[in-house]
Parts: sequence; structure tokens; C-alpha cells
Amino acid sequence: MPFHITQPERVALSVMLRLGYNQRQIADEIGVHPSTICRELQRGAHAATGHYHATVARRRAATVRVTANQHLRKLLGNVPLEALAAAKLALHWSPEQIAGRLRAQGVTLRVCAQTIYDWLYQFRRDLLVYLRSQKQHYRRTRSNTLRKQQRAALLAKRRIDQRPAGVAGRRTYGHWEGDTMVSRRDTARLGTLVERKSGYLRAFTLASGESNGFARAAAAALHSIPGSYRRTMTLDNGTEMQSYELLERLASLRVFFAYPYHSWERGTNENTNGLLRQYFPKQTSLAVSQEQLDLAVQLLNTRPRKRLGYRTPVEVFEAKW
Repeated sequence: MPFHITQPERVALSVMLRLGYNQRQIADEIGVHPSTICRELQRGAHAATGHYHATVARRRAATVRVTANQHLRKLLGNVPLEALAAAKLALHWSPEQIAGRLRAQGVTLRVCAQTIYDWLYQFRRDLLVYLRSQKQHYRRTRSNTLRKQQRAALLAKRRIDQRPAGVAGRRTYGHWEGDTMVSRRDTARLGTLVERKSGYLRAFTLASGESNGFARAAAAALHSIPGSYRRTMTLDNGTEMQSYELLERLASLRVFFAYPYHSWERGTNENTNGLLRQYFPKQTSLAVSQEQLDLAVQLLNTRPRKRLGYRTPVEVFEAKW
């Protein structure tokens, strides 16, 4: 059946529409297929204005659910049919076997297996003990799937406009931007962390885009830096950033996220990655040793920068420890 978004996601969708997001951007942000957003916009269109309204969408989705559950009326209130289903379940018949037997016997009033499952989970959970598999039936578990948990986590992320006001102006030290550099030749990646005010770089190797790996490696890269210079981290929306709460705990800082397709919101990191590409071009493998990467990082951290008055990131940042 079509997968509908939740009411908090409808509200987020409405806000993103007002901010000028297109359907694909909204789908990436919420974590659904663009066709889901297209259907949702059609469902929530106000009759008078044609604009999307979260309340309208919620009411129409509720109507669809009520209609979808009409099939249960065939079983609910039909005492003989309910008694038959309960008796066969007590004999450890499956809903498929009950429905199939009724159909094979040519009984006039019969139900399908899905109707019996829905009846069980909504009205007769006491009979679930008779099912061979104690796992909840698929149709009734969609709200508990990993996909929904991931989508809820996406909506819970702190956005860049929630950062302390002084971060954008580079008035204080300790505010970082993080990213990964991806190879076109293999799964190897490089993680990069750049301090905004000084341009100071820390980097590490990654075998893959696994999110826990990024969080642990990033925390290890920052471990030797005093806590007062580990305040915030701004990341992009890649899947390798999903374990940001682990990074917050390990590195004792707060993580914020740029908006999708807004690479300029992490401009310091993007520019530094461009400098690092001088040593690791896009057409080459990133399966390099940490020693090779450390050498490139040292060369960048000791290179004078115009915006620093031709001082180096090392001179500007490490002098403050």
C-alpha cells in the first residue's frame, strides 16, 4: 500500500515549501521517494487556493484509512465467523489456512488472510499466542521499521540556523566543519575537519561510509585538542553523518547540519577539501595511509593564508591552546 508521511513530516514539508524547496529536495530531507511527496502534495492541496496545507492532508489521509478498514466489517460483528476464526486459530491454523479453507469449501461469507490478521492485531490480540510466528505481521509494523526511525532522526537534527550567533562571524575559536572526500575508484574515503576561524585542518582515513566509523574517527582526530576549542561541528547530510549523537558524546561538542544542497554553508570545509585535492586528485584512489594523509595536512596547516594576514593555520590556532 502507499506509504504516507507522518503529521510532523507534513508540517516540515509545509515549511520547506515556503522556503522554496523543490519536491526532490524535500524528499531527500524527509527521507522518502519523490513520488511520495508528489502524492502528498496532491492529497493536501486546498480546494480554494491549490496550495498545500498539512491539516487538509491529515484529514484526507484519515479518510483513506477509514475506507481501507471497511473490509474488517465483514468479520467484526459476525459472531459465527469470528467464532470460527478463533476456534481454528486455537488449533494453530494460520490466517492463510483459515481463509483458504473457507474458500475451498465454497462458503458464501468468507474473508481473506489479511482481514484476519488485521482483526487479530486490532481487536483480538489475545489470540496471537496461537500463531506459529510470534513476530508481528508486516502490515502492522510499518511504523516500527528502520526506515521510519531514520526519517525521525533526520527531522530531529539541529539545523545550521540554530548555531550560536557568533559562529557565522568567526568571532571565536572551536567551531568546526566536517565532511568526507569520496573516491571514484573505490570505497575508501577521507574525513576532514576544519576549524572555521583559523582554517586549521585535521583529517583521517575511512575504509567506507559507515556512520559509526566516521563518528569515532572524527572524535579521535579531535581528542588532543583542548575541550574549550571543541564547541560545535557543522556537517552535511550524508549517510555517514547519521551517528552524529555518538560524535557529540565522544567529542563533547554540539553538531549542527547545513541545509541540503547548501554547500556554501560549509564553505571553509569545501575550500579546504579543494586544497587537499592537490595531493589526492579526484581520479586517484583515496586508499592512502594515515601517514601520507598527515603529511598533506601538515603542508596545508603550515601554508600561509591571505585571510590570516599571511600567518599559517598552525600559528593562528595552536598558539591559542
